[in-house]
Amino acid sequence: MGSWVFFDVDDVLYNATLLKRMARENAVLAMVEAGLPVDFETALKTLLSIVAEKGEDYPRHFDDTLRALGLKVDPRVVAAGVVAYHDTKRAFLKPLPRVFQTLMSLREDGYLLALSSPGVPVKEWEKVIRLGLHHFFERAWFGEPDEPRLERAVRELEISPESAVYVTARPEAVDAAKSVGLLTVRIRSGGSASLDSTVGPDEEVLWAWQAGEAVRSLLPKR
Repeated sequence: MGSWVFFDVDDVLYNATLLKRMARENAVLAMVEAGLPVDFETALKTLLSIVAEKGEDYPRHFDDTLRALGLKVDPRVVAAGVVAYHDTKRAFLKPLPRVFQTLMSLREDGYLLALSSPGVPVKEWEKVIRLGLHHFFERAWFGEPDEPRLERAVRELEISPESAVYVTARPEAVDAAKSVGLLTVRIRSGGSASLDSTVGPDEEVLWAWQAGEAVRSLLPKR
């Protein structure tokens, strides 16, 4: 049996940082055009503070933005933001360059690929399916914090952690994977590019397409 390679989703398979920024900016523009009586910069700054406070998966970012601005929740304005946000994500959700080829070559070399991220399972699968990459992955673990989620994956696969690799762009995920005993490849990109993990990764690359060779250097194909 081949070695397992776990892939995070955001800023690994696609440029999540750029896409979210574009989607939020377009949402605010649409809200202003729909009658939001606040300038773009103020509204965007308020929205970003709500996202930072409530988290990425909170379902009422736009409602709370209006409240934080001292306004009543206007369904028309909120709907304009929601439509623009999702239209932007659907239009620009594309795999990072050469990710498709990287996953294909790893599969062809006998590696077993899995997904693992702390995101909401349905939302994570929606992204991966829209990216057209879902058929590369044999298993997936979503929704839990990094360490217990990775521990569960190792346990359910009945493998030793040092025989598998986790590929991620998040420094905190590197630390969690190392604490579980997994080998790690850090992609130094996205919103966390300037941040370091407490424990250094086994390999570090700048671009997602370089992860394939990093995996092979840690776990040569059998």
